Amino acid sequence: MQECFLFFIGSFVSLFSMVDPLLAVPVFASLTQKYTPQYKIEVASRASLYVFGILLTFFIAGGLILKFFGISLEGLRIAGGLMIIGSAIEMLQKKEKLLPVEQQESEEKEDIAFSPLAMPILSGPGAIAVIIGMTTDAKSFMHYTVIILTICLVSLCCYIFLRLSHVIAHKMGPTTMQSFNRIMGFILLCIGVQYIVNGVMPLLRQAFHS
Repeated sequence: MQECFLFFIGSFVSLFSMVDPLLAVPVFASLTQKYTPQYKIEVASRASLYVFGILLTFFIAGGLILKFFGISLEGLRIAGGLMIIGSAIEMLQKKEKLLPVEQQESEEKEDIAFSPLAMPILSGPGAIAVIIGMTTDAKSFMHYTVIILTICLVSLCCYIFLRLSHVIAHKMGPTTMQSFNRIMGFILLCIGVQYIVNGVMPLLRQAFHS
């Protein structure tokens, strides 16, 4: 039971840090200024459901994708680690989630729930890599159950953060939000480095034993 609890903590921290719904708060608040309060709730609900669907899809099909393209577990860990490190550096350098062109395009859309909110802001390539990595690390039915629970909780967090985005943005202010995002960025950086270590170590053992 303790091992499953630790697996849950590690999985939740990894996925939550990668998805980082707080980083989507200013984007959501900006893009939904013209919407009514009721429609904002609908957009937040749909975006969270899309996040759940995307992550669950790659949880189910991740192993098949690796086999189809002939990608080894070590290769996935190294590539995923590099992607996570890239996202962490962007967070530490205070880069915006959307480029100016993407921001303008999103403002002209009638429905922003799937794009850009669910994909790529919340459940982008980094989050997908984390999900596939967790799935390949799972060793029992309980581990798979923990991953599904983690996806549910992170999706729920996305809804809560988006639902309260205007309140959060007003109460926290840009400085506090940036500080929180930098903390998340540092955690992500550590996770990305650990992913690479987990991918490189088996290759080194094989090389020295061969």
